[in-house]
Amino acid sequence: MNKDKIIDFIKKEFKEGNIRNEMFPMMTKFGVRDYSETIHTVGLNYITAIGRFVDGVTSLSECPVFPYNVENNYGEMVAESQASYGNKDDEVRPDSIWYSKVDNSPILICEFERYEKNRRKDLKIKEKIQNLLLAYYQLGGNVPIILFVYWSYAGENPGDIGEYISILDNGFKKNDGTYVQGINALKTTYLVYRCVASGNIDNLTLNQWVEVG
Repeated sequence: MNKDKIIDFIKKEFKEGNIRNEMFPMMTKFGVRDYSETIHTVGLNYITAIGRFVDGVTSLSECPVFPYNVENNYGEMVAESQASYGNKDDEVRPDSIWYSKVDNSPILICEFERYEKNRRKDLKIKEKIQNLLLAYYQLGGNVPIILFVYWSYAGENPGDIGEYISILDNGFKKNDGTYVQGINALKTTYLVYRCVASGNIDNLTLNQWVEVG
């Protein structure tokens, strides 16, 4: 698995949109209604689809990741027994996870989330990034790529989310006081993108994916 090649493939696809155009014409041509979780569903399935175009990778949407005890083999995708799961309150479900077809090791975890500049949405973005970090360690702390994408309307300025992205570097403290450390930057690279939704609530195209930072 070549991490840099996968990152280059993701960046090229987000910029040029060949997979979007071919497989998701509602994103580039017909438009999508902003109703319930429609945008979220389209976005996360698109990201999962990108993984299926990468040699040696299989990708899943909304795959639950359970906490493991330190005695368990973090390389295993599924724990051996219910007792292995640890505290189910910490279960997270990343929007997309990519795995190696060679050894089933996780290659990428992703969250795709709407962002508007208000306190409720700020907390949602913060929660999603914390979930990425939890999933990162629950998968063994050796995931090469973390991808976070937030979407917003073209005419809206969602503001700077650097404070929340820094959680990936600095870690965070859980409600029970447990500290979750940041990623290992020697092993892991994170990408942050904004998906710009153009049009109106009844018809949005999602054809502009801009790297942030």
